[in-house]
Amino acid sequence: METLAEVLSTFHQRVLRPDIERIVGESEQRLRNEMHTLFDALAQRMDRLETEYHMLVAGLKRVEERLDRVEERLDKMALRSELLELKVRVEGLQEQVRTLEARLEQ
Repeated sequence: METLAEVLSTFHQRVLRPDIERIVGESEQRLRNEMHTLFDALAQRMDRLETEYHMLVAGLKRVEERLDRVEERLDKMALRSELLELKVRVEGLQEQVRTLEARLEQ
């Protein structure tokens, strides 16, 4: 006759253990599938973010180039403005010189 321990051991090996292994295996498989799904979604998102990053870098480069051109134009405009101011001042000085020359001739 089998002892109670032997009966329980046999019951455990034939009934409980296969059920537990099946349940754990199914849970493990579900978890593995969820992890793969999550990983795939993250990888896809990372690809999109990387693509957007490269697009932003390229766009920023274009903006910087355009800003450089605008700065060059502004510098030229400032130089022209200063040149015009200097011409006006020279004309004023020439007028003062003519006035002084006219006084000296009298």
